[in-house]
Amino acid sequence: MTSLAASMVIVPGVVTLLLFLLFTYLYEQSRQQYFGAWQLAWAFYGLHYGLDAWDSFHQPTLLTSFLGSLLLIGMALCIYVSTRLMREKYRPRWDDLALGVAGVALAWWNLRIVTGSGGLSSSTPHPAHLPLDVGMGALLLYCSFYFYRHAHRKNSLAFTLLAVSLALWAVLMIFGE
Repeated sequence: MTSLAASMVIVPGVVTLLLFLLFTYLYEQSRQQYFGAWQLAWAFYGLHYGLDAWDSFHQPTLLTSFLGSLLLIGMALCIYVSTRLMREKYRPRWDDLALGVAGVALAWWNLRIVTGSGGLSSSTPHPAHLPLDVGMGALLLYCSFYFYRHAHRKNSLAFTLLAVSLALWAVLMIFGE
């Protein structure tokens, strides 16, 4: 594994693990359901980086690429559900299912674009704006606006920082960084 691959997989993986542990601690301290949703989101994100690490050592496959996309969808859905958990207990809703189905469809579309551009090898340039990235960026932007409104109502610096972080993350995803 090259140092570039290590910096692209190991460092974000460690950061993800630390954030997972932070939200585990916050959930254990407060038992707020939205912390549990964030904990699950970071678990999905960490598993995504685990698949990236696997691909660094092995030939990337369509299956690992699709599973990585599904893990990212799970992460984004957990963050989306956390916006609702701040005001009510969890119960499945139609929009959760619709977003999940749309995410799987976008992941499939991504797979078709990547295979159409020459496969999964790292030497093949991929389109900068993949549909799943744009869709997830839009969902994270929605969550950012929700957390910003909540921060404004509660006069909370923590939720303001969370909203700004999600907005920056959404912009990076939308523009393919």
